[in-house]
Amino acid sequence: MALTFFKTPRNKQFNYKPVYYDKKKEEREKMAKAALEEDTDNYEKALRDRLQMRWKRTSGARTRRASNQRLIIIFIVMFVLVYLLFFL
Repeated sequence: MALTFFKTPRNKQFNYKPVYYDKKKEEREKMAKAALEEDTDNYEKALRDRLQMRWKRTSGARTRRASNQRLIIIFIVMFVLVYLLFFL
C-alpha cells in the first residue's frame, strides 16, 4: 500500500448512447403508414409523398451515374495524354 499526498482525479464517465438514423427504414415506415390510411381525402397527399420519395431515389442514382461517366472520361483523357507524351 503506497502512501500518497495528492489525490489524482478520476476520469469522468458519461451515459451517452448514440442514436442511429436509418433513412430507408423511416421511408418504409412512412409508406406503410400511408398505405394503411388509404382514404380518398389523403390520397393526393400520399401520392405526392410517394412521388417525392421516388424522385429523391432516382435523382441520387442519376447523379452517381453522371459522376461515374465523368470519372471515366477523365481517365480516358489522361491515358491519351500520357500515351502522346511518352510514345510519340
